[in-house]
Amino acid sequence: MSTADEQSDSQAEDCTAEQGALAGYVAQFPNPSALKKAASQTREAGFKEFDCYVPFPVHGIDEAIGIKMTRLPYIVLVCAVIGATTAIALQFFTNAFDYKYIISGKPFFSIPANIPITFELSVLFSAFGALLGMLALNKLPQFYNRLFLLDPFLKATSSGFFLAIEAKDPKFHETDTKTFLNSLQPSDVVTCREPNENVKIPKILLPIAACILILGLVPLVLIAKMRVTPQTTPRVELVHDMDYQPKLKTQRFSRMFADGRGMRPPIPGTLARGDLQHDTSFYEGLLPDQEDQVDRNHLLPNAKNADGTSVSLDKLPWVSEIPIPVDEKLMARGQERFNIYCAVCHGLSGKGDGIITQRAMKLQAANPNVGTWLLPIPLYSEPVRKQKVGQLFNTITHGVRKMPSYGAQVPVKDRWAIVLYLRALQESGSGMINDIPADIREKLNAEPKE
Repeated sequence: MSTADEQSDSQAEDCTAEQGALAGYVAQFPNPSALKKAASQTREAGFKEFDCYVPFPVHGIDEAIGIKMTRLPYIVLVCAVIGATTAIALQFFTNAFDYKYIISGKPFFSIPANIPITFELSVLFSAFGALLGMLALNKLPQFYNRLFLLDPFLKATSSGFFLAIEAKDPKFHETDTKTFLNSLQPSDVVTCREPNENVKIPKILLPIAACILILGLVPLVLIAKMRVTPQTTPRVELVHDMDYQPKLKTQRFSRMFADGRGMRPPIPGTLARGDLQHDTSFYEGLLPDQEDQVDRNHLLPNAKNADGTSVSLDKLPWVSEIPIPVDEKLMARGQERFNIYCAVCHGLSGKGDGIITQRAMKLQAANPNVGTWLLPIPLYSEPVRKQKVGQLFNTITHGVRKMPSYGAQVPVKDRWAIVLYLRALQESGSGMINDIPADIREKLNAEPKE
């Protein structure tokens, strides 16, 4: 070797010494077949810390390198089991142990009811396990890759095929490893060194980071102050939706009217649209030519006269006929409304054996000192049968004794439909055999044929 060559080698050694410690060697091969053959020979030679870099997938390269099956499925399975266990334990603790709450008689803990939450947490934990496990197994994130500092390695994304042996491999030797790579007949072998750069943080970054941190805390401090400090103005909202729509509110100021009041008093001599109830027989059940003789307070339940005596509702001028056309449709409507509003106490047959009555009697039998429950009078009893339809309508409208008022819940026409169906119940519950037509009576009396 000439003196010039010795000087160039010494200069190269000085340059590499300045660049940093030896990290490994990178060999470039002309095609995938040569790379795959070299990978197999490297694995057979006993090297462990090596890898191949190609611009596209090469079939068989994993077997040549000796890459084993990934452990990621086991990590995902363990995370799924942890998620399912967490969901079951959380639901058991909250529902069956810490806060027992009966909902429609359902059990405190039921596997079928807990499956949705269990499934969701299993999927959630599995997703986190897949993501974090992949990052951990691939040793990510990495802030840099020393191979990127090599000029030939830039072809790894286009047309280059590389095999790199790292210096941390137990069998790595600075001279022998390079000789081994050259024996694989590569196109080139490049020495890879750690970057030897100043790793100290520039001093200018410290005050900048402090300023950013302080500015980032300002919004949090302002939010905390707004939450604990009483405000006289409404909060700022970017999306108003319907929070501040122009409308009149109870006991609020309004600029629409001269007196500034949002709530308006009724105008004398006027009625709201739909409130004109001129037909007293339809709206009150009273005879049209005698309604002026009736004190409207006497229509209320438990009404009293001026002398303190109870008002006799039977003597008021009630209508005796339903003031709307009667047909099968009205009867069906009355049955439907009766079963909804009346049957809970009076029973479907009107005998006073509704579900509320049955429940009250059971509670009273178990705890006599709790209170008393008066059985509703059968609707086909003589006192109720003698009442005119107008009085029955008034009872539904205003209530009587313990029976509440249904005037606000049931429309006027539906109340008359209930009265019609009530009359049908009374006829069916108190009828005699002679009330049945002769031809039907003969069928009832006929003996069944064997």
